[in-house]
Amino acid sequence: MALLSQGEKRIEPLDSDGKIEISSTPDERDISSISSGEQNEDIHYLVGWRFYLSTAGIGLGLFLINFEVTIVSTALVPITNELHDFQQASWVITAYLLTYTGGLVIWAKLSDIIGRKLACLSSMIIFTAFSAGCGAAQTLLQLIVCRAFQGIGGSGIYAVTIAMVYEMVPAHKLPIYSSFVMILFLIAVALGPLLGGIISQQASWRWIFLINVPFCAVAAAMILFSVPNNFPNQGRVRHPPRPSLKSLDFLGATLMLAALALLITGLQQGSSLLSWSDSSVLAPLIVSGVSWVAFLASQWYVSREGNTIQPVFPWRFCRSRLVMALLLNAFTIGGVGITCTIQLPFRSQTAVGMTPLESGVRLLAFSAAAPLGFVAMSIAVKKRRVPPIYLSLVAQVLQIIGLVFMSRAPVDKPDWATLYGVSSLVGFGMGACNSAATLMTPFMVEKRDIAVASASVVQFRFLGSTVVLSVITSVGNTWVKNRLSEALGSENLGLLFESTELIDSLPSDLETLVRNRFIESFNLQMEIVLGVAVVSVFTTLLMWQRPQIRIP
Repeated sequence: MALLSQGEKRIEPLDSDGKIEISSTPDERDISSISSGEQNEDIHYLVGWRFYLSTAGIGLGLFLINFEVTIVSTALVPITNELHDFQQASWVITAYLLTYTGGLVIWAKLSDIIGRKLACLSSMIIFTAFSAGCGAAQTLLQLIVCRAFQGIGGSGIYAVTIAMVYEMVPAHKLPIYSSFVMILFLIAVALGPLLGGIISQQASWRWIFLINVPFCAVAAAMILFSVPNNFPNQGRVRHPPRPSLKSLDFLGATLMLAALALLITGLQQGSSLLSWSDSSVLAPLIVSGVSWVAFLASQWYVSREGNTIQPVFPWRFCRSRLVMALLLNAFTIGGVGITCTIQLPFRSQTAVGMTPLESGVRLLAFSAAAPLGFVAMSIAVKKRRVPPIYLSLVAQVLQIIGLVFMSRAPVDKPDWATLYGVSSLVGFGMGACNSAATLMTPFMVEKRDIAVASASVVQFRFLGSTVVLSVITSVGNTWVKNRLSEALGSENLGLLFESTELIDSLPSDLETLVRNRFIESFNLQMEIVLGVAVVSVFTTLLMWQRPQIRIP
């Protein structure tokens, strides 16, 4: 966040339809958190109807794309049962997360070149078009392909709107403003599974995707009419130079996308085939490793002084212990929070036999606690000026406690009531950790890197969820396959991995055995997630410094 001048506050007309505010509040960051090279300058902020309408557009856009991540969690079983391919079920989520994750930094950098408004509107058009495509899909392959393109649009909406959040208000108002916007994000995560269950049970799962079309069109209209074309430089006599398209690091972007796509494809193949020695698993993982090395080498090369190409991942990030710790922390936060959001409804439907709606209701204990954690963190760091890193450590301890109990759920009690209470601890911790990462990001990087840094945090968060989800899916499916192969036989086992509706048709004693094995599988998966949560504590400690960052 740019530092603000200390002159008088004044209101000047932007045009006949709106106004801009020139903020005069001095930035209150600790000296240690001010990046070198930043200078004080007047920053013009939107006020009045432009501010409120653009905020509504940003909030609605963020709501829809994050709503899309979790709404599928309770509808996944009905979708794959209708399209007859349960074994490939996780691709419906992973395809979206793959392109969503891969596009974040690229969209952030592109918005620096073509402008925030144009980048935001372009991504909304892509998201809307392929949401309609998902709703019309007739095969699982068609759905997966449309989900991948839908993720491209979603990544653009997130990357650009988050950058706009940091540019909408002065630094001293950021905790309150970001809390409002991020609460919408967490509400979307909370409501997604519930509404997914309602839609799947009362109508068709296709409306899970089609519902995005009218609402995203409304969000695009809000941005179109309220955000100035030259945002965030509206009202300035002299605009800072905007980089040209030629300065975009196309090689770096290509290598990063290839590395991410191959990594996630290899992990996903491993979880689907239940084998990590197959060539279709090893080949993409090996090539992904080579691509990552090539990507890092390219970023080092283009980050050299005097180079006109702007790297998609500045090498100065790699040289900063704080920034790298922040990104690793985001990886582990996503590996815990989003994975639980997907797996808890899955457990309810396979191990307990609940309907999609019932599983969505059960998830509320977890997902409703996340906004509370975010709000509690924001209030504490703003009103009490407690360093976010202290509270982040407390939140991670809560996650660990919750996961210890979740990984030890009794097999003879499928609908274990205690599970919903301990899952709320994990949800609260997830919200608080997300709040800490969001609030600290602009205070750890230079002003020119805010868009890329905020996108990178989200990218690592979703990359963490994709990697952990693929690993635990493989482990869980392998566990179920090995424990049920003798009892079910190869034919019924194949039918089970095609559609879980088979469980309801089994004899009572065999049905109980299958559901118990799914509970054991879930417990094993949560032990892996618990390990990720423990690692998260160490990544937070890597951000330790003196004095600590305090939010003004």
